[in-house]
Order: sequence, then C-alpha cells, then structure tokens
Amino acid sequence: MDEYEYPVLPSPPPESARKVAVALARAFLAGENSPAAMRERGARALGRSWPWLLPLTLRLHFQLAPEAWHPGQHDRIVALILAFPPFLAAFEPPGEVPRVRGHYPFHPPMGMPPAALSGLDLPSLATPGDLAEWLGLSASILDWFANVAGRDGGATAPKLEHYHTRWVAKASGGVRLIEAPKAQLRAIQRRILREILDRVPTHPAAQGCVRGGSVAGNAALHAGSPLLLKLDLQDFFTSIPGARVHALFRTLGYPRETARYLTGLTTHCTSARVLRSLPQAEYPSPEERRWQRVWARRLMERHLPQGVPTSPALANLCAYRLDARLSGAARECQARYSRYVDDLAFSCLDRSPTRGRRILLMIQGIVLEEGFSPNWRKTRIMPSSTSQRITGLVVNQRPNLPRQDYDTLRAILTNCRRHGPESQNRLGLPDFRAHLRGRIGWFQHLHPERGACLLGLFERIHWGTHSE
Repeated sequence: MDEYEYPVLPSPPPESARKVAVALARAFLAGENSPAAMRERGARALGRSWPWLLPLTLRLHFQLAPEAWHPGQHDRIVALILAFPPFLAAFEPPGEVPRVRGHYPFHPPMGMPPAALSGLDLPSLATPGDLAEWLGLSASILDWFANVAGRDGGATAPKLEHYHTRWVAKASGGVRLIEAPKAQLRAIQRRILREILDRVPTHPAAQGCVRGGSVAGNAALHAGSPLLLKLDLQDFFTSIPGARVHALFRTLGYPRETARYLTGLTTHCTSARVLRSLPQAEYPSPEERRWQRVWARRLMERHLPQGVPTSPALANLCAYRLDARLSGAARECQARYSRYVDDLAFSCLDRSPTRGRRILLMIQGIVLEEGFSPNWRKTRIMPSSTSQRITGLVVNQRPNLPRQDYDTLRAILTNCRRHGPESQNRLGLPDFRAHLRGRIGWFQHLHPERGACLLGLFERIHWGTHSE
C-alpha cells in the first residue's frame, strides 16, 4: 500500500455532454425563464422530455436571479448544467443518451472593451442583423458586400466585384496594387471609419493618417538630431491579415459574428485574375521572384487593401502593439520614435553610428516579432553631417524641402514665364496652373521666404487660354 493517498479528481464531462449543455443553455435563453417554458424549449431541443429536465430548470430558475437572465450568462448556465449530477448520469452506459435534435439561435451581446478604451461611444451592433439595419442594408446585401462565405474571387465576373484594381509603379522600383472600392461599398466603409474607427485612439507615436498628424509635424519631432535612424515596413497594408482585423473588432467588444462581417467589409481577397496581370520585370532576381510569391499568397488571403478609406485607420490600430514596444525601446535608448504609416524614424542623442546599428538590430527584431517585414533596402543610419531626410523633408535643423526641389521648381516657373506654361507641362496635366500653385503652397508652409519668392515668379506667368 502506498504511503500517500492521492485524491481522486472528477473526470471531465464527455464532449457529447458539453454539446447538449450548450444546446440546452441556448434553448433556455431563447424565451421566458419560467421552469415550464424552459422545460418545453429544452424538450424541443432534445426531441423529448427527459426525467431530469424539470429538476434542472427548477434549479436554474432559483439559482439565477431574473435580472441575470440574459445572453451574457451563457457560459455560466452551461457550467451549471454540466454540474447537475442527474444530467451527467444520463450519459453513462448503458441506455440511450441525450442528443441534440434542434437548435435555437443564439446571439451573444456586445462585450466591454478593455479599461483603457472604456467610455468610447461606439454603436451597439450585437448581431449581423443589427449591423445590416445600422448600414441601411438587407441581410442578403450585407452578405454580398461582406462575402463572409469566402466565395472564390477568381470565379466572379469583373462587373460583380466590389473593387476597381490597378497596378501603380513605385518611385523606388516595383509596383503596388491599388484596390479602390466601388461607390456603395466605399460609402459603407466611410461610415465604419467615421462612427467606429475614428473614435478609437491610436498610439501617440502614430503620426500618419491620424487627426492632427502631418508630414511636417512628424519631421519636426526629429529635427536637429545628432543621429537619425530610418526604417521602412515592406507592404505595410497587405501584411496585416484579416484575422488581425477580426481580433481588433473583437477587442472593441463586437461579438464574433458581427466582427466577422465588419472584417469582411473592410478587407479583401484579391482574385487570381488580378494577380495574373501583375507586371513582371524583364529579368527578375531570385529574391524578387521569391518575394512576389509571398506577396501573392498574402493578397489571395484576406488583407487590408490599399485604396480603402478604412485601411489607414485599421493599420494604425493593428500596429498599436508595435508602436508601444518601439516607443518603450526608444525610451530605454534615450531616443525618440514616431511612425508615419510605414516609415519608422528614431532620433538619438548619441551620435555614434556603432550604437545606431545596435539599436537598428533591436528594432528589426521587434518588427519581425510583431508580424511585419523590414525593408532592408530603405534602412538608413544618418548622422547630422549628412542630409537627414524623413518622408521627403530635410530635418538637419528644421523641417524643410530639399534645395534641389526648390531649384527645380524655380527653374520651371522661370521657363513658364519666358517660354509659356505649355513648354513645361511635360506630363500633360489637365490643370497645370493648380498643380504649380499647390507645390508653391507647400513651400510657403515649410519655408515662407522661399515660398514668397516662388509665388512672385508664379504671378508673373502669362496664362493663355489653352494652358489651364
């Protein structure tokens, strides 16, 4: 005989018992909470009235207060059913065991967001039906737009697809896919943006596509830095999968089904037809071919499409943990961090490039752990002795446009005055005058003296009837 006696732990209920308990809980919650009404609905769910069904409903009726009888108590009711001995005894051999013969619909209630997000005035959308009513759509039209069934986009006729797609060449090489929603879906996405996403605060380090953020404001955070580190995230939007967006909506308190429909409305699966039209380089390197395969797999799954009103806000919210970790790392290194969409910048007090490289290695590790990919070709270590640039602005002393941009625009305006605007509109812009005025306004905002000089040249240009 053993010296020690170990307690006998109760065995977990069989899976079949759990399924029956869930079905019973949903039947009990589907109407009045009197024992007789619950017993009737339970008998319909199981196909017959079992002897233990009435004692079970009596126990639940007296254990749960009337005000606690709501869908939020679903898990507790399941636990109480599984703790009822006569119910568990019905699953012991020999004899017939209870089986589910019918199902009652169940819609969980809106949950509560984390304490940090408490007090947000978000619309209460407990069910897909509530979402359809909020958007002014029928259930079938909501299904069509959200495409939660995952229909194959490659088999859909282009006229029936919800997005216009086009390939756009990047200035740094390669192409990006622009997926612009059609008018009705774009209106739906703008409402989701305005009444849900815009009410959720982003991390303070996010400077792009946020209220009050700007290119100039982001650059001003790092002006006059002894050492500037810059890192770019590769294919930022498409690297955020639908599962991450779904998790975000769940965090905001939306039930699983509602979150699934919201995810379907704001993400997209690119069709094989579109991917087959990808422009190919004449002699792509093995690295480029490998990355194109990875990119194509991401596009064929649910992702944030570039060109959708909700994508920048969703990307900022999905990158909250990335921003929080990088901000903490920057504080430990006595640096300042900001992110403008996919451009990461760190300004350091220490001017040592060796220390900068160590910081970059740590940053790249965090980026990879958070599910993003650094663009190694755009990683820069810029001491103050070089031209420090962030999102197109020079920040060695204060945010300013590069001198080359000023000289180029001044030459264009001078030639417009001497030879006429038509001679300088080489891209055939339909409103060349507004184009030049916009570029001058940008200079006026960043460097008033240079902007005034450019404006003086602009006002001396003779605009003919065919130059606008």
